[in-house]
Amino acid sequence: MKFLDGQILDNSHIYSLRIHYEDTDIGGIVYHTKYLNFIERARSSLIRLLGFPAEKFLKLNQSIVVKNINISWYSPCSLGDCIFVKTNLIELKNASLCLQQVIFNEENNKKLASADVKLCFVNENMKVIKLPEKFSYVLKTNLPN
Repeated sequence: MKFLDGQILDNSHIYSLRIHYEDTDIGGIVYHTKYLNFIERARSSLIRLLGFPAEKFLKLNQSIVVKNINISWYSPCSLGDCIFVKTNLIELKNASLCLQQVIFNEENNKKLASADVKLCFVNENMKVIKLPEKFSYVLKTNLPN
């Protein structure tokens, strides 16, 4: 399924989705916490697209976890809207990485929300570990900051 996990365009990951009834309140407006779901889906899809699905890390007793997130909302979206999440690498360190994720309305390119997300890898004991070298290399090659 081509583009199921989005695509890399101009050094950014682009992930599109449509707002469904389950994403909205009774008035058809997207509930604020759903934006976190949208950016999580985009991050998971980016990592899968780069060849590192979460299940691959779980088999190695490793997980990618959110350490910190700072999100701002600008404009609502509604039932039936098509949106996209644009993800860029802001910072890559030995034990963490920071992504900027911005949600746009696909019809008018209006910015709906933006988030800076700091991620790290942990082992089975929830101890922070160094990012896998191959993962870091593929990430910075595809999303240079």
